Amino acid sequence: MKNLIILLILTACCSKESKKNKDLVTITYNKKALNDSKVELQSSFPINDSDIVLLGDSKTEGFPTQEMFNNLHIKNRGIAGNTTNDVLRRLQNIASGKPKKLFIEIGLNDLSEKVSPQKTFENFSQICNIIKNTSPNTIIFVQSVLPTTFESKNLNTLINIYNSMLRNYCIKNNIIYIDLNSHFLLNNELNPKYTFDGVHLNADGYFLWKDLITSYLIY
Repeated sequence: MKNLIILLILTACCSKESKKNKDLVTITYNKKALNDSKVELQSSFPINDSDIVLLGDSKTEGFPTQEMFNNLHIKNRGIAGNTTNDVLRRLQNIASGKPKKLFIEIGLNDLSEKVSPQKTFENFSQICNIIKNTSPNTIIFVQSVLPTTFESKNLNTLINIYNSMLRNYCIKNNIIYIDLNSHFLLNNELNPKYTFDGVHLNADGYFLWKDLITSYLIY
């Protein structure tokens, strides 16, 4: 009986301690604060006309460019959660550095937030216009938006429509379009081999991406 009482006391204490520890963990997501913080950090490493910039959302941010390319002139300017509007708000800081090359990957978050492909494309074309006007010598590379495993939500259909708009824009404006999408597909969805959650890439996915753009980096 005495042992039982001691066990109950210890269990109660552990339970309270566990609750206390849980209460100490606070998870807060403030998109604007996080975005501003990342922009401030990235701005601490100015861009110049010798640099190659990768601009985009979480997939670009997760690209381990330094490890894969071993080139300090390749600068990653991806920010998780970014839409085309977010890129427009921070674009001047990048374009004013007049980078040698700029690789753009953006649009999926717009489409997933039910922004139409047409509106997403309009923002994208505005991004390109700002770059061309601010830094006319920058070579622009447009990368297609990658597929997802969420075809049940009609997302890949929207991605295909948007990618077609990107491709046509590049043809008309003499911009290099890089088709990433088709290389990542399996049965019209993102190949599970390249993702850990249906959207973001794992190591195999990034190594494939690296292979697909390496020739353009040295072009």
